[in-house]
Amino acid sequence: MKIFQINLLKFNTPNSGQKIDNVSRCENSSSPLMMSPRLEKDTVTFSGRIPSIVTPTMEDLINRTKAVDVLRYNILRLAKHDVPCPVCGGLMFDSEKSVTFDKKLLQCKNPTEILKCIEVYSKYLHPVESEILKMMKQDNLYHPERTLFEMLKRRLPRAEKRIVQHQSKIFSNIGLLSRKLPEEMRLNVQNLLNDSFDRILDPRETSRFSRQIFIYKLKNAIIPDTEKNKLREKLKIEFISKHSMSEENFESNMASYVETKLKVAISLWKVYTSNQMAILTEAYKLSKAYNNVDAFIVKYAKRDYKGADPDYKIATRMLNNSLATVEHVVAQSNRGTTEPKNLSLECAACNNGRGNDSILKQIEDNPNMPVNYRRFMKRLCDLHLQNIVEKSYITQLNKTYKRQSCGILDADLSIMNKRSNKKQKILYIQSGITPTKAERRQARKMKLKLKAHKNNRNKI
Repeated sequence: MKIFQINLLKFNTPNSGQKIDNVSRCENSSSPLMMSPRLEKDTVTFSGRIPSIVTPTMEDLINRTKAVDVLRYNILRLAKHDVPCPVCGGLMFDSEKSVTFDKKLLQCKNPTEILKCIEVYSKYLHPVESEILKMMKQDNLYHPERTLFEMLKRRLPRAEKRIVQHQSKIFSNIGLLSRKLPEEMRLNVQNLLNDSFDRILDPRETSRFSRQIFIYKLKNAIIPDTEKNKLREKLKIEFISKHSMSEENFESNMASYVETKLKVAISLWKVYTSNQMAILTEAYKLSKAYNNVDAFIVKYAKRDYKGADPDYKIATRMLNNSLATVEHVVAQSNRGTTEPKNLSLECAACNNGRGNDSILKQIEDNPNMPVNYRRFMKRLCDLHLQNIVEKSYITQLNKTYKRQSCGILDADLSIMNKRSNKKQKILYIQSGITPTKAERRQARKMKLKLKAHKNNRNKI
């Protein structure tokens, strides 16, 4: 067996006769998923580091992109071993199961078959989706002809009433807190609340309220105009430094560039007063389809599917939240690096909901995260005992989480050292992987110790 290296990412392959070339390996494939047949039985080590490039050539950029894709792909492969999410604790759904589920779903001809197809993967559903499935199965028992979309539509009036009551209460609290803001900001917040009230009380199905858009507009309303003007001037200077003023459509391109970057800057804005933070904290309490059954019903019963099959869209949505994704422990917007010790698995719902928040903010939003994190690391330790993942990756990842959470997230990794010589030998025989020199040396030492212990017992 040989150890090949792709940009310092090591792969132990049982086929010693094959040579892997760093550039030519992916030349016939546009996606790292095309490499899955060749990497299917490989043992992956995450001990490498993607080198930083100061003045990259085109070849350097190509090699770096391939290294990042291979690294992400091999971390995602861990999800097929039923790894729990470190944030919410739910089992993650890997891409291979997702493709299989999609194929089965396309073959279903009626709502009963669709619900049976979802039930096969019910252990991957989050609590809200599990409740929706239970509700639909009960409805399907008495009315098998109803589609999933019709089931949600029948429950829309009651769910919408409860959601509107909840939203109205939060809007009232925001309005009371906004009275302490400067006059200009207070008027902006009041206008936004009036518009939102009109939207949620409008009985027409075309009138929809978006929690994400509301929070963005609220941030825009409480940031001073002077700060926004400074940002605009800074972005204009940045655009002029990169482009020539003689270019065609220079003014329109600059305006679109400034507005796009300004939206990102407003979303990532962190300089707030205590009163402004209280307003935003209240806004984050608004229900969303990830954590509220009524919000799920309202969102997908009023959604415009634009000619697509509603039942197919609803069924795929129920499992999409559990899909495994690669998450940067330290967000890239906060200068987080793309290297193994900073990359972890996380379900799509937790990844999308986090944004660029710190680990401490994530723990604050998910109080059960310390317990779920220990379950996640225990599962990785079990996979190490099966020779699926390297010990160095687990220890480095645990150090990163511990440092970023100020010691709140810390797991006991001693289980990785409790592997007997006999179990190790059985695992190697089953997996067909040759042990390293260090592991063979350790096995010999254990064998001699056991032999000496046995001889001592016989003498007694």
